[in-house]
Amino acid sequence: MKKKRVLFCINELSMNSVGISFLNLINRLDYTQYDVDLIFVNSQTQLINQIPRNVNIIFSPYDKTKINFINKIKFFHRYDLSIMYDIGDPSLCEIVKMSSKNNYVYLHKNYPGIYLVKERYNEFISSHKILDFKGYIFPNEAIMKKFVSVHPDKELNSVILEYVIDDNHIKTMSKASVGVDKPDRCTLLTFVGSINDRAKNFTLMIKLMADIIKVNNKVRLWIIGDGPDLVNIRMMVTQNHLDEYVTLFGFKSNPYPYMALADYYLNTSDIFDASTSLIEARVLEKPIITTNVDVTDKNMHVVSSDPSLIAKEVNNLILSNTRYEGNNNFWQENQTILRKFDQLIK
Repeated sequence: MKKKRVLFCINELSMNSVGISFLNLINRLDYTQYDVDLIFVNSQTQLINQIPRNVNIIFSPYDKTKINFINKIKFFHRYDLSIMYDIGDPSLCEIVKMSSKNNYVYLHKNYPGIYLVKERYNEFISSHKILDFKGYIFPNEAIMKKFVSVHPDKELNSVILEYVIDDNHIKTMSKASVGVDKPDRCTLLTFVGSINDRAKNFTLMIKLMADIIKVNNKVRLWIIGDGPDLVNIRMMVTQNHLDEYVTLFGFKSNPYPYMALADYYLNTSDIFDASTSLIEARVLEKPIITTNVDVTDKNMHVVSSDPSLIAKEVNNLILSNTRYEGNNNFWQENQTILRKFDQLIK
């Protein structure tokens, strides 16, 4: 049987939700069925080793000077499927569109929610010529609905391809020793992700902790991650006299032992994008306390984003001794996702 040829383009391969989801996907593909080529712009060194040997890396690192018109022509309808796995350099988008009739862009974020000013959103869409792709991939229904609400003519060409998750890897890594213990006789909340106040609303998270300890001083919060607002969040913690209650660990290549020690996973995002951390919390059987991100199951407990209400609601969940009630069958979920991936090739 002839193999199906697939091209992936990704801008940055790093330890974020996009990078982790991509690696999980290409490590689960059946390479007796697929020949896979990959173009990426940048990659963290440790992640390059996680790319399967079956994958042919065309350019690494990506060199714009190589992508001239003649080289673009070489890609013309060369593949059965081509996917721009994240939005970045428009030159890569052009290659993906040229490479196959089945060309898709994976939209991991609620871009209409990020670009609230219509002119800025239109500029983003136009500069990357996003509306010229044949199809659109989304990690969940909520993000797809946000996009389709702005571009209703794209609904028929939109598909949901959830994130593949490596649950065995997460469980194994979560058993590693990190030299820190869970605070004694305390309820521990954790957050893992980019320290970006605009997207994650750490202002609300710190306000929540400042208020909740007034009525329950046995609550602690661990924040694992790095980002542009890390210094500002550290200052905010100190200014609110929360150094005893909130710990910022910075970036950790293995965040899972910290998540494993927690009682709850906490999310206060205003602008929801797809997060592998929410799935990882499921793997580790942690109830999720979250503001309204439009993606819910019975283990996601939605609380208000109103600063005057959220602390009371979170404390009520803690006092009610909320527990995880999931039925995790990630093997079955992954098989469903891989079947959906195969159906992209028409």
